Amino acid sequence: MKKFTKTSSQKEIEGVWTDYEGSSLLIARSDGANQNYDNVLQRLMKPYKSKMERGKSVSNEVAKKVMTRVTAEAILLDWNKEGHDGEMILDDDDSPAEYSIKNATELLTKDKDMRKFVDDFAGDIDNFLNEVEIAKK
Repeated sequence: MKKFTKTSSQKEIEGVWTDYEGSSLLIARSDGANQNYDNVLQRLMKPYKSKMERGKSVSNEVAKKVMTRVTAEAILLDWNKEGHDGEMILDDDDSPAEYSIKNATELLTKDKDMRKFVDDFAGDIDNFLNEVEIAKK
């Protein structure tokens, strides 16, 4: 069957630049064509698979840690690249923080509002529409 929602697979996978509090973030879709999201989630949940198969759940703390790491690896892909205006994301000593999965995980863990913004943006299909569909709106 033909796909009904006209999203761009390229945007879903490679991400879309957006602004947050003066900084530019590159955010991929949390579902759709972003197979990396599914792969990372499965890999990080593997240690808990047998527990869940026995009908037990993981703690909220574990679930939050896993989902923060999934977001850092598969959704928040970069920040403040050349050519994108905005304030730099800074590390604890006020020097520019380079994007890395480790830095993204730390930032998403510390800044719950940014985490919510990234999650909300990644889940909104309007952010990943084909250019033709955007023009129709």
